[in-house]
Amino acid sequence: MASIESPSHSPAPPLSNFPQNPEEFDADPRVSFSKLDSKFILEAENGEEFEFDNALKRWVPVLDDALLEQQRAAYAVKGVDESEPAQAGKKRKKQIYTNGEDENGGRATTKKSKPTPEPRERKNTAVYVTSLPYDTTVQEVHDVFSRCGVIAEEIDRGKPRIKLYTDDKGDFKGDALILYFRAESVDLAIQLLDDTHFRLGQPAGDPKMKVAAADFSYKSQKDAPSKSNAKDKKKIIKKTQKLNNKLADWDDDDPQTLQDTSSRWDKVVILKHMFTLQELEEDPAAILDIKEDIREECAKVGDVTNVVLFDKEPDGVASVRYGNAIAANECVKNMDGRHFGGQRVSAYIADGTEKFKKSSEKKAAIEEEGDDESKRLDQFGEWLEEGAGAGEER
Repeated sequence: MASIESPSHSPAPPLSNFPQNPEEFDADPRVSFSKLDSKFILEAENGEEFEFDNALKRWVPVLDDALLEQQRAAYAVKGVDESEPAQAGKKRKKQIYTNGEDENGGRATTKKSKPTPEPRERKNTAVYVTSLPYDTTVQEVHDVFSRCGVIAEEIDRGKPRIKLYTDDKGDFKGDALILYFRAESVDLAIQLLDDTHFRLGQPAGDPKMKVAAADFSYKSQKDAPSKSNAKDKKKIIKKTQKLNNKLADWDDDDPQTLQDTSSRWDKVVILKHMFTLQELEEDPAAILDIKEDIREECAKVGDVTNVVLFDKEPDGVASVRYGNAIAANECVKNMDGRHFGGQRVSAYIADGTEKFKKSSEKKAAIEEEGDDESKRLDQFGEWLEEGAGAGEER
């Protein structure tokens, strides 16, 4: 195999006779300064050019186009066009068939790229309340607003997340922030409590509280939460489980009193002195008219779902069930002390401890049917006796 020979040229001049100190360049006639390249150029006796490298502090040969072409020709490979730009090799993609195998008969594995999940925007779970009485307490706020949902609690101390805003002197200014456990409670609180009095029995001239969804300015909830250690995460999980259990128990139709402020009895109003037993004895059908009158009057403050008359109670007791506790409280405020049918009405929220008596409709129907049957038997007996008497006379 023939060796590749480098192009022939004159032997390189020794670099030892080149000036090495820039102060000596002006005295050497071979050295000139190129303003175009801002470098010192030295032309040797054989015509070869060198330039002074300031970084290396020595002379290096100048590679001109002719010299580069000679080197390229010396190392050229036959059959390869070096004028074309090099292209990166393309990786051949394996063919995958419909039976799930690749071209070699093996099972094809396809990797699906997981889409980048979009960051979830946290839902607002807080309401901002204004125009509260200046002597309002946290417990009062909790009692009123917990009827619309479970209020969030602090991780460590377990206190409800309710903030009462104060002025520079530390006095409450009538504004509060309530943080719920679930976002759905925000709409419910606005629907039921906005533009209502905070306390029952407040004078009509007192300002009504305003309830609105809190914006994110009170706390940067959209920002990424701070990193917490394993201990804090356990506390958060434990607290979340506790609030979830409360949420599962928070059901107004549950017969048990799960919270002091949100039991099924909060919706039930007891009305006394709505009728007299003598009135029902004189006209048994009057019970329907009385129930209709009570429903019509109580429906003025909210949706009435049921009215029950306890016709065995001397105090003329009736119960009215509303769709929500707010309407029930309004009914108490409107009905208590009023006169109905010539009597002074007593109205209050039921607590589930009192038991009132009433006749069973089913039992009454059976007794009525029994009375009719007895009458028919008596009439049949009288008919038989009359027939027997007529036979004896013959």
